[in-house]
Amino acid sequence: MTTAVQTSVAVNPNAGQPGQEYDDSFSDIVSWIATVAIPFGCLVYESAEGKATLPTATGNVTAGRVGVALIDPTKASGVGYEIGDAVRVMKRGRVWIRTEEALAFGDTLFARFAAGTGTQLGAFRNDADTTTASTPPNMALLRAGATNGAAVSIGDIS
Repeated sequence: MTTAVQTSVAVNPNAGQPGQEYDDSFSDIVSWIATVAIPFGCLVYESAEGKATLPTATGNVTAGRVGVALIDPTKASGVGYEIGDAVRVMKRGRVWIRTEEALAFGDTLFARFAAGTGTQLGAFRNDADTTTASTPPNMALLRAGATNGAAVSIGDIS
């Protein structure tokens, strides 16, 4: 009988994954029903109907009620919520986020509202990417990291 042996390890693995709560500090988590498929760790906003959706305009990112879609290990896809699912949304607290690129301390956070090739609505980055991303209110980089390895602190944004 042959057994597999681990022969390498990641030098700097990510400590968390998109949508995972960063710690057990005070947080405000609500549930909204998904109107579109929503990946874990993306910025979502509450629509006029009180439902969760991904941003499609700069005002969806900069105004209104926004938060980050938290991970739900019971979802079969393992990557996000489907239309009609109850989405756990962190409006205040600390959370790992989905990023398109590495983020460094001092970077201004931007969330994508217009998608192009290889991009994800609601994903975070460090620039406006030719005006397709805006800065969400009361969010600050908590931990710098590589793609999908950064965490943010969300202030009171309700």
